[in-house]
Order: sequence, then structure tokens, then C-alpha cells
Amino acid sequence: MSTLVFSRTKSSDFLLLTDGDQCSSASLNHQEGAVTTRPHIHYCRSPNMEDFSCWWLPLDNLTDGEQVTYALSYSKEYCPDYGTAGPFSCHFDSSHTSIWKIYCLNVTAVTASGNYTSQEHCLDVAEIVQTEAPVNLTYELTDAGGDEMGHSALLSWTYPVPSDLQYGWITLVYELQYRRATEADEWKVKHPLRESRVELLGLPVGDYVVRVRCRSHNYGLWSNWSAALLMSLPTGPPKGKVLVPIVVTGVAVVALLVILFGVMPQGRRIKDYFLPPIPNPRIIGIDPLLLKKGNLAEINHHFSNFHSFSPPSYSEEVWDQVSAGDRGKQEVGRSLSVQ
Repeated sequence: MSTLVFSRTKSSDFLLLTDGDQCSSASLNHQEGAVTTRPHIHYCRSPNMEDFSCWWLPLDNLTDGEQVTYALSYSKEYCPDYGTAGPFSCHFDSSHTSIWKIYCLNVTAVTASGNYTSQEHCLDVAEIVQTEAPVNLTYELTDAGGDEMGHSALLSWTYPVPSDLQYGWITLVYELQYRRATEADEWKVKHPLRESRVELLGLPVGDYVVRVRCRSHNYGLWSNWSAALLMSLPTGPPKGKVLVPIVVTGVAVVALLVILFGVMPQGRRIKDYFLPPIPNPRIIGIDPLLLKKGNLAEINHHFSNFHSFSPPSYSEEVWDQVSAGDRGKQEVGRSLSVQ
């Protein structure tokens, strides 16, 4: 059986939690208040549902030089690792962790004057999931406007331990809070966020404080807050926004000058290359002016040089003039002949 042995008498001398370990306010009050006459399991945490650790408060009523041995037990088994999570702790690695199991823990302090056992502390690993705080919180101005329009800022961050998410047990949701730097408690909240980025629209000019935290979508507790980010929104467009239009305008002007002084003088040649001139219709041996004059006799004379050409024959049509009276007589004659 693995045990943990200490000989110090003041709990404040050896209740030191490593970075990332947390202690609830109730536990601290317990430590600063009444004397601990038996161990007390005050905090358990799993960062990823693959392993977990628990911490306890040691005895306060030891005499100088009195040694004490701590042993954590559960389901007739004992703590597999007293060192990884720091003093007064027990760490359960992945081989000793099951999300389908309820763990009921006891810590026993063994002293020369007797044994002292904590109250039983039962837990479900899914209920003690507490993720790490997000890191690398940054912002970028995406649409800088005037004082009236406000600014748009894209905020993004990352999760510090991506390997905790690769097994699929944990799906993160985020909560982002922001406020003006001059308004201490006037936090505005964006929640829940499924992605590690969010765009804030219509922000007035000024300085803002931004922070973000996360938790598992289905289980557990909120993480600590990320480091606060100071976001400054200027009165005018950012330097990058001013530089881009200048560069684009300069390139457009240069391109226009190249077209005017390089391409335009060659415009006639380019046109002739892509659109060659269409020749006027003509007949070999015939003067085009003769065709325009329309003298048929002279045209026929020129065409007579061709063996297969025969000049057209023209016949005059004879028209008889008929008056209205003659036409009436013709109609009467037709009616009599019909009878």
C-alpha cells in the first residue's frame, strides 16, 4: 500500500498546490477557520475525462515533531500516485480512470495517537471535468468606421492542450466577456460560442478589456478566465486599412499610364491584326465606276467577252387605255352573253 508521510504541524506550511491546481473558497475558509481534526477531501478535477486528481486538507492538531501518514482508499483499493498532482493529493492516470464508474474516496491520517478518516467523498468523473483556460487571445479590426459607425473586431483564441480534445469525450463551448476599460463591472457576454472566434460589431471608439473561458458542452465546470486582453479602438481607420487603398490606387494609376502611352499608339496595328479590312466587291476587268453609272448597254458589251454570256432580251409591254364608259359596256355585254 502506498502512503504519504509528513511531520510538519502547520497546514499552511505544506498546502501548496502546483500551477493549474485550484482550491475552492469553501476549502480556504475551512483551512483558515476551525482546526482540522481529520482530513477533508476538498477538490477533485479531471481536465479531459481521461484522468483525474483529488486534493485534501491535512490535520491541524498535530504536536511538534509528530509524524502523520496519509492513505487514500477507494473500493478496497489505494491511491496509485501520490506525487504527480503535488502535496496532499492523489492522481489517477488513464489506466485507473473510468467514466462509467462512481468513485467513493476516503483519506485516513495515521498518527501515533490514532487514526483519523475523512468523510466519504463520492464523484463521477464526468461531473468534475474542468478544462484549461484558453490562451493566445488576440483581436483584429475588420471594419474600421468613424465615431458614429463604430468598429468591428474579430477576436480569436486557442485551447492550450489540443490533445485533451482528440479522443472526442469533450466538446468545448466558450463564453466571452468584454467591457470598457473605465467600467469595472459592466461586462457584456457572448455565450455560448461553438468556435474559438467571434466578431464584435459596432463598437464605439475606446479601450476595452476582453476575457474568455470554456467548459465541456455536456459536463463539468467552467475553466479559469484567460489572461485579460486590452483592446484599443482608434478614432480613424487602422494603418493597414489606409495603406491598402493607397497601394491599390497607385497600381491602378500605373496600369492606366501604361495603357495610354504604350498601347494606344499601337491601336491601329492591333485593330488591323484582329479586324482586318474587308475588300470592296469587284469584278475583274470591270470598272467599278461603270457599275455605279448603271449603263446596261456598256455593261453588256463588256460581259460579251465571256463565251457563256448572252445579253438579256427586253420586250416592250403594250398597254391599252380603257375609259370608265368602255368598262361599263364590257360589263353589260358579259351579262347578256350569260343570259
